[in-house]
Amino acid sequence: MKGISLLIATFSVTALMTGCNILKKEGTTVNSDSKIVKTTTVTTPETPARPVTDEFLGEWSITEIYGDKVTVNGENHPKLSFQLSEDVPGALMVIGFNGCNYLNGTWKVTTAGIEPAGAFASTMRACQDAPYEFIMNKALDQVTGYTFGPDSTLELKNESNGTVMKLRKRLLSFLNGAWKIDTINGTKVPASADVKVVIDVDECKIHGNAGCNLLNGDVIVNLDKGDGIEFKNLATTRMTCPDIATEQQFLLALEEVDTAVQGATANNAVMKNSQGKTVLTMHRISAEELGDM
Repeated sequence: MKGISLLIATFSVTALMTGCNILKKEGTTVNSDSKIVKTTTVTTPETPARPVTDEFLGEWSITEIYGDKVTVNGENHPKLSFQLSEDVPGALMVIGFNGCNYLNGTWKVTTAGIEPAGAFASTMRACQDAPYEFIMNKALDQVTGYTFGPDSTLELKNESNGTVMKLRKRLLSFLNGAWKIDTINGTKVPASADVKVVIDVDECKIHGNAGCNLLNGDVIVNLDKGDGIEFKNLATTRMTCPDIATEQQFLLALEEVDTAVQGATANNAVMKNSQGKTVLTMHRISAEELGDM
C-alpha cells in the first residue's frame, strides 16, 4: 500500500503527452472540361473536449469517509482542494487538510480514473483531537476512480469501485465582495438606511454599515452544507439615528442566516434561515457605491 510521507517533499513526475484528433470527411470536385469527378479527403480539426480536470477545480468539504459522516465543522473540517498542476500538464495538484495536517500530492485524472503521481506528503503537526486524520490518509491512498453526483458532490472510489470518500463543493465564493441589502424579511429597506456590507468568505469576515452604525463580524462557513453560512460575533458602534429600527431588524436577520444562494443573476444573492425562509435579499455594488466604511 502506498503511504503518506511525514515530510514535505518535492514531487517529480513525468509530463503527460497530449495529442490532437482530427476528423476526416470525403468531398468531391468536378473538372468542368473533362467532366471527371475527383474524390478528395478534407481534414478539419476536431473541437477540443473540455478537460476532465475542470470539474474537480476548487475547494471541497469531505462529508463521508468509508460511509461514516464527518461531523466536525468549522476550521478543523477535513477538506480537499484541486488546482491545475504547474509541473505536469493535464494533472491536478491535490491539497488536503485532515483536521490536523496539510497534505500535498498530484493526481493524473482521465475519464478512466485517477492515477496518483507519487505518495502524498504531509506536515508533522501533532493534534490531540483529529478523529479523521488517519482514516482520511488511508482513504486517499486507495483512490483510483471517481464519480460526480448531483448538487456539486463527488465520490472517490477504490479499485473495487467502492466509495472511500464523499465530498461536497464549496459554493459560497460568489458572496465575496460588496453588497447592498434590498429587503429584510420581505420588507424593502428604506433608501435612507443604506444598509451595505462587504463579505470576505476566504478571510471569514464581514464589515459594513448596518443602517446606522458600522458593523464588524465573523463569517462561519458550514461545511456540512454546500451553501451553509452563519454570521457570528457581530459588533457595531453605538450611535442612534432615525433608521435604528431598520438596523436592529437587519442584525436580527443576519443572525438567523443559515444558507446563501445566488439570486436571479450573479449580482444578486438570497440568504435564508434554517427553515428555508428568505430573510435577506441583496445586490452587488461597486467600490464607488460602497464609499468609506
